Amino acid sequence: MSLWRRRPSKRPLKQTILIVGEGQETEPNYFYGLKREDAVRRSFTVTVKPGRGFTALDVVQWTVKKMKGAAQEGKRFDEAWCCIDVEEQGKDRKIPEARKLAEQNGIKIAWSNPSFERWFLSHFERSCGFLKDCDAVIAQLDKHWQPKFHLPYNKNDQEVYTRLRPFSEVAIENARWALEEHFLAKDIVDDGCNSATEVYRLVSHLLGA
Repeated sequence: MSLWRRRPSKRPLKQTILIVGEGQETEPNYFYGLKREDAVRRSFTVTVKPGRGFTALDVVQWTVKKMKGAAQEGKRFDEAWCCIDVEEQGKDRKIPEARKLAEQNGIKIAWSNPSFERWFLSHFERSCGFLKDCDAVIAQLDKHWQPKFHLPYNKNDQEVYTRLRPFSEVAIENARWALEEHFLAKDIVDDGCNSATEVYRLVSHLLGA
């Protein structure tokens, strides 16, 4: 019998990521599906939390609270992301305050102008046309959703990621084109950057795309 013991191979540690969506259903349902992807599970341990609050600042404050709660339990996140809507012009979203608090706590924000459904729309079209609010985005999204899936879009759809999964690479490229090439990477919260989304940055990071 050999006196030498075979050392166990060292596996790289997975990155821990916290994702907080603004809504209670739409964003969490999408990311619950995404986190189950093999490509994601190999590299990341993802925690998804529904948002609480009515402004961008509320979402970031809730994220800070979750980070501090985890730290008190001896856990930490390598990254924390918030998915936040810009929404319609003139609505007080407390965006400057949200950005400042996020920066102070090392939190990344993936903005969608005007709403998170703009990311879903990227799965079907390369576009950058103005969309007033979430209802306008959904109306445009439904032009693709109903023919493709034979049902209207539902914000509470628990199978949303499964439905969109085959078009993920297209969505990343379409969303990147809109923000980086059409809008030339200008500040997404500006009125002149409607419509666009930064969610592709988080999704491509997780998928390694």
